[in-house]
Amino acid sequence: MKAGIVIRVEDGVARNMARKLNAEVLVSQEWALPWEFTLFIAEGTCVPWDLVKAGFEFLGQWDACAPLWRYGAMASTTGTPADQKRTQAVTRDLRLMLYAHEMLFVRASEAGKALVETWRAECTDGGDERLAFLRALYMVKPIFLALPRSWLADLAQRERSDQKAMIISRDRHFAEPLVRVEVSPGRFVQCHARDKENVLERYRLMLRGRPR
Repeated sequence: MKAGIVIRVEDGVARNMARKLNAEVLVSQEWALPWEFTLFIAEGTCVPWDLVKAGFEFLGQWDACAPLWRYGAMASTTGTPADQKRTQAVTRDLRLMLYAHEMLFVRASEAGKALVETWRAECTDGGDERLAFLRALYMVKPIFLALPRSWLADLAQRERSDQKAMIISRDRHFAEPLVRVEVSPGRFVQCHARDKENVLERYRLMLRGRPR
């Protein structure tokens, strides 16, 4: 197979890894398919290089491959209302997963070329590129393989970091000592120090609404 990687800016790591994969490298902003099998890598993408060979091999049977973007995101939660309406006119449904074009494998087949050309044409109005890619998939109907989102290591790592931060924040909140707050003469409640003013305000509003 003749395979190569299109990168957007010069990247020594990409060149070194491509050499090990016996793949060529081209620095370009274009979306041409210079080889039989082409991998487009967006700037800043953390590539799982140990999986790239498998991605090229998938192109022996599939026209294109790309990782899922986010498990919790769908077409219905992405882009502007106008962009969503345009997408729904093509897909008939917005309850659809989106794909990470930051790491896109494409075979230089008729369908592969049409997918890229249609996608880029759908992006000309400045709309959301993920929705444009989804429309192109439905319009061209290539043999497309959705890869696990773990193929984009930076996204998976960022999600784990966000989850860890949430857990730490939650644990810190519950670890804070409680303080005793007098909400009315002789009546006390316990809460975190940071919530003291909110608790007092709620009780003031509650007492204000009681009949005298």
